[in-house]
Amino acid sequence: MTTITYDLITIGDIKLDVFISLDDCKEKCSIVKKQLCLGFGEKIIGNVLDQQIAGSAPNVAVALARMKKKTAVVSNMGDDSTYEMTLPFLRKENVATQLIRSFKHTNSAYSAVLSLQGEKTILASYIAKPYKRPNTRSKWLYISEMGSGYEDLFNSIATYVKGDHTLLAFNPGNGQIQEGAKALYNLISATHVLFVNVEEGQLIVQNKRLKVKALAQELFNLGPTEVIITDGKNGSYGFDGTQLYYCPLFPAEKAVESTGAGDSFAAGYIGARMQGLPMQEGLRWGSVNAAEVIQHIGPTKGLLSDTQIKTRLRKQPTFETKILS
Repeated sequence: MTTITYDLITIGDIKLDVFISLDDCKEKCSIVKKQLCLGFGEKIIGNVLDQQIAGSAPNVAVALARMKKKTAVVSNMGDDSTYEMTLPFLRKENVATQLIRSFKHTNSAYSAVLSLQGEKTILASYIAKPYKRPNTRSKWLYISEMGSGYEDLFNSIATYVKGDHTLLAFNPGNGQIQEGAKALYNLISATHVLFVNVEEGQLIVQNKRLKVKALAQELFNLGPTEVIITDGKNGSYGFDGTQLYYCPLFPAEKAVESTGAGDSFAAGYIGARMQGLPMQEGLRWGSVNAAEVIQHIGPTKGLLSDTQIKTRLRKQPTFETKILS
């Protein structure tokens, strides 16, 4: 049997995220019924706050590396400045880059993160290169957002993990959820931990009326061992097929920007489970990690080590999960 090389390998697009604040141009920008409204044909001046290497795959790999786990990223990128920025960034974070491929005459993925009045809208592109399952073995695989051509990868990984001891964590991208391809459900059926928010979960089961309890059961019926549902400011839920757990938001001094909150939550949860801790503790770890990330611009600056997470939890002894069923 091939030697296990990594604790976690993540698979997905790596992007350059540019963070743009629209708060100084409110006369030309507004939020109406949860819609960001901009004057068509207008020249709108935004304030560029930062630009960072991001994407669910690198975000989660960096997060677990900060918890002293051996991680690597599988990603397809262009032969451009984003690729040149990515390698030193990940190496500095002790994330292996050997499984990242660069394609000539191709642009890497890109996102413009527009923020207004504390909310964000993301304009995202993906790289149109099909992914292949890595031959390198890992204790965990984490699959996240990517562009078209994902079906063969999803089917390959589903077959692989069903016949191996590798644990699969899956956070489906919006594109895959909206398309609802057979490969999506095939991969969900082979998943150990499924991460979705409420709206994503409702789309997957094709029922927008389901409340969390029924939604968790419907998602669990698709085959994952553990279902984790995040619900924004309402907190998060975990379901193991028997009990539904609820975890409130961990207190944060000031929310600055929420990009990467879901990734940091997922990484905190996985980090706890890697240490043999129960689902309830995984929810608490995820909430602590997310609470720190949203106090910074971008998805990785606030990521915590496992020691820092434990310290924060000790300082908040009343922060607990609840059993709802």
